Amino acid sequence: MFLPQISPAQETKNATIEERLVRLEEGQKNLEKSLEDFRSEMNTRFNDMNTRFSDMNTRFSDVNKRFDDLRFWLQFILGTVVLILGGLVAQWMLFWKRLSQVEARVDERIVLGYKEEELKEIKRRLETLEARISGQV
Repeated sequence: MFLPQISPAQETKNATIEERLVRLEEGQKNLEKSLEDFRSEMNTRFNDMNTRFSDMNTRFSDVNKRFDDLRFWLQFILGTVVLILGGLVAQWMLFWKRLSQVEARVDERIVLGYKEEELKEIKRRLETLEARISGQV
């Protein structure tokens, strides 16, 4: 069999190629280590961000509870005001109804008073007429 003859120049060339390959492998390992460090750092940062977001969610939940409490009290106060105003309107309507009834009664009494006066006047005139008639006959 034929074995190729390797010249000394070719041997040095092979040695430099091997050295380069070794350096490339070391560089690749360093890159892989750097990439792994970067990934772990990113995971740590993502976990920190998740913690911050969960804290923010808790704060928003607290704020929502406060708004719910505020809304409840505002509805309670508004309902109370509406009930009070409704009661005042109903009371005013009853007062107005009673006042109109009293005015109607007063008007009736005034009319009756006028009628009584008219009747008295008519009776007085009748009496004077009767007295004149009985005096002439």
